[in-house]
Amino acid sequence: MGITQTATQSRIWALTHAPRGGIDVASELRRLMPRDRWLLELLHEHQVFTTEQIAALGFDHLHTARNRLVLLNQRGLLARFRDGVRPGSQQWRWTLDLIGAAYLAARNDEPEPKTAVIRRRINRLASWPGLAHQLGTNGFFVDLAAHARHTTGAQLGVWWSERTCRTVTGELVRPDGHGLWTEDGHTCSFWLEYDRSTEKAHQVTAKLDGYAALHRATGLDHTVLFWLDSPGREASLRARLAAHPAVTSGTLAVATAGSGTEHPAGPVWAPLEATDRVRLAHLQPPST
Repeated sequence: MGITQTATQSRIWALTHAPRGGIDVASELRRLMPRDRWLLELLHEHQVFTTEQIAALGFDHLHTARNRLVLLNQRGLLARFRDGVRPGSQQWRWTLDLIGAAYLAARNDEPEPKTAVIRRRINRLASWPGLAHQLGTNGFFVDLAAHARHTTGAQLGVWWSERTCRTVTGELVRPDGHGLWTEDGHTCSFWLEYDRSTEKAHQVTAKLDGYAALHRATGLDHTVLFWLDSPGREASLRARLAAHPAVTSGTLAVATAGSGTEHPAGPVWAPLEATDRVRLAHLQPPST
């Protein structure tokens, strides 16, 4: 089997054809370490991570992560891609390649994936306009998970992708993610809106209509978090969000953070009904 680099919009290293004799998942199982299987599951749920994100999630050293990822790429389990940027190099982005997708399909008793289908998926992901948003959303949860790895009493108990969120929210609202964060005995369950200033303020505010409808339909009282890319963006949105009927009635608890550089577990969250910032775990559900 050959892994080649293609000169498209992005530099992509992935299988171009199936191995001679077909995909031998059984043989690959003998070489998969528990951390490899964990990573395949993670990519199946969340699509794409950078090298640094994967290292933060499951490795003690960046170079160890790089070496393992390259090996998994050479074996056709993972594909990697990045844009050609100058000066310097962009971080590699990692996603499932043919053998990795075949392993998951076999485990789930699903049809074996076709090389052309996987290749198209990788190409679409590499050129996807929403890639930066997806990496940013994943990075938010990576920061929490990495913090929990090294902090006693901290845990990211739930981490759902947008796709998994939709199994609960349906068409009412489209959160970028859902999490359950615990630290020092305090817990916050939340929906995440990861904002990169690509939508107008009224469009962002209108999302609360969907969260209010979801609350009425299901009774879920998760706090709605708006992770914003600048203090200016936060300031421009807070008044609009605070005036929403679902907020003024106490139906929804909403908090914002607007530096874009602080750690999401820290005291960066400003509930709409307060001025002081608190740690993520200290955010409270709606009062009604």
